[in-house]
Amino acid sequence: MEPRKYVLLISIVIGCSVATAKTIFVEEDVPSIEEISFMKKYGYLPEKQDDNMDFAYTPHSIAEALKKMQSFAGLSPTGHLDAETRKLFKRRRCGVKDIETKSAAHRRRRYILQQGWGKKAITYRVLNGSSTLERARVETLMAAGLAVWAPHGGLQFEQLDHGKADIQVSFASKDHGDGFPFDGPGHVVAHAFPPPHGAMHFDDDELWGDNPDEEDENITDFFAVAVHEIGHALGMSHSNVKASVMYPYYQVPVEKLHEDDILGMQELYLKEDVHEALLESTEQSVASRSSLAPRPTLADDDNKSNEDNDDDEDDDNDVPDLCYTNYDTVQVIQDKLFVFEEEWVWVLTDRKQIMEGYPKRFHDVFIGLPKHITVIRTIYEKQNGHIVVFSGRSFWEFSARFRLVRRGRLSEYKIPPQVSELTTVFLSNYNNKTYLIEYERFWRFDDATSSMDKGYPKEMSAWRQIPYPVDAAVIWKGDTFFFRGPRFWRFDNTAVRAHHYYPLPTAQIWFPCRATPDMARYVTNDEP
Repeated sequence: MEPRKYVLLISIVIGCSVATAKTIFVEEDVPSIEEISFMKKYGYLPEKQDDNMDFAYTPHSIAEALKKMQSFAGLSPTGHLDAETRKLFKRRRCGVKDIETKSAAHRRRRYILQQGWGKKAITYRVLNGSSTLERARVETLMAAGLAVWAPHGGLQFEQLDHGKADIQVSFASKDHGDGFPFDGPGHVVAHAFPPPHGAMHFDDDELWGDNPDEEDENITDFFAVAVHEIGHALGMSHSNVKASVMYPYYQVPVEKLHEDDILGMQELYLKEDVHEALLESTEQSVASRSSLAPRPTLADDDNKSNEDNDDDEDDDNDVPDLCYTNYDTVQVIQDKLFVFEEEWVWVLTDRKQIMEGYPKRFHDVFIGLPKHITVIRTIYEKQNGHIVVFSGRSFWEFSARFRLVRRGRLSEYKIPPQVSELTTVFLSNYNNKTYLIEYERFWRFDDATSSMDKGYPKEMSAWRQIPYPVDAAVIWKGDTFFFRGPRFWRFDNTAVRAHHYYPLPTAQIWFPCRATPDMARYVTNDEP
């Protein structure tokens, strides 16, 4: 048992002629009734059992509950009510329980799951706004919050203006009919229910805003709270990882999911897809470990011969299937994702959103590119907005309007003459340097000074946990991604290694493609 602290108090009672002193020992750091209620509410102390009127919490049980609470919040588990622990009772937070009874004894994962929706198309509806945030702004921020989660579960969200939606968003105060009344300004700011309920409730007594850098500490950032509550509405429980979106205490800013959140989403939504796809497949070869996706076929009709069909002018038969092809490269240009395969290019405005009119032949996009260039394997956007296409020792530079500006030689990038071609080029947002990759080595070029940085080339093994040669490297919404075959990796520039929860299948995450039997082997890192 943890030792208890005591304070010596001396009470002096003065009578007419006698002064009597009494010594009283009062236990220090004893939780208040409100603090006991807090630990019961969030799963750290058990509820009163069997209507036992003599039921009481022992000093040992309270100390153990404090340890759990401290550990979950990322504090040192002392079991004592120190100053940092007392702050937890007053911090703004989510009203959902931290520890569920069924999972409290054995917590194998940091993230805890409830259940998913069992589908990928999910509807939502914003019922009202708050007293400080109008409904239209709430709808905009909700759409942005859902977009944070969507790609990690292959989900699609549709907003409804009328009728019952899967996820219903509303603001309410105090007792609002769900059995979990709000408590006024501060403390509990919101709560949400897992599928199939899916309701998200925000306390209307809070001062809601949409600026995480707001100097007024009384204002609660709606986007940060909404991203957290969306996790609950998708089936996620609280995480004891402080950097996680599903950490129960309010923190800003929220920009993207943590590894812990993504692992939970994969468990809820992606692994089930893989399992179902494997069950449906009767032709999957267990022995096959090839890292190459299957090549596209031109027709399904076995009775039709395609060998002498040279006069077929139907472009649809010539376009590769984006979901079943080994694309030549991908690159982010003007904040859009360009995907190149054979003589074709697709342009996506966001993951799974192909621009109208695409795919097109890339010669129809890059005006002035020589006709003898039949494949684009290396392309990037410079700091000045120009786009450069490489082929062999030459390159062609285009304006931001995709018109040819000039032709140049690889020597302008200070690449040695023995290098016959580059395989990938990208401009890093981490240091604004241009990385030029040739199979197993790379150079770093300073475009501002037109000079090569000292100490290069370096081996590709410097990009830890990234297989090579890579087919592409891109900067997408602030993150660095590497692509090879049907897989992709997200790179951690701070740790200088790929994130642990990668690779993931490119087609199912980036393109509007259904899960396939091949997807199961694309979530393992069996590359050299």
